[in-house]
Amino acid sequence: MAVTGFESEGRDIGIIGHLLAGGEMVAAQLPSYSNWSPEKKLAAAVLAGALLEVRDRHADVHYRRKVAEDLTWIASDDTEWPYSFVPLCELFGLEPEYVRGVVKRWMVAPPTSVLRQISTHRHAA
Repeated sequence: MAVTGFESEGRDIGIIGHLLAGGEMVAAQLPSYSNWSPEKKLAAAVLAGALLEVRDRHADVHYRRKVAEDLTWIASDDTEWPYSFVPLCELFGLEPEYVRGVVKRWMVAPPTSVLRQISTHRHAA
């Protein structure tokens, strides 16, 4: 059963909770806790990825279609597909309506951060 806000057992929702609370987060910080199953890591990446895309790119015309797809996914009440929005919220102890409210606030505000390209490669000097 989902709970209000982002209370959860252990650290399960820490990084997503940080994102929803307005904390700075970039794609390189997507959840990948070592004690999670591969399925749970994928679920966290799907949820956080969609939230990051909406938060950071909602005003970018180049991402209009992708953000619209993410918003449609977030608005859906589908529970049949395990990686749909509602089951993922339940997995991480999030109340779907709470998350939707945060997303609505993001949509009326300018993007909260400047997108940064993060390279995983070292560049030779």
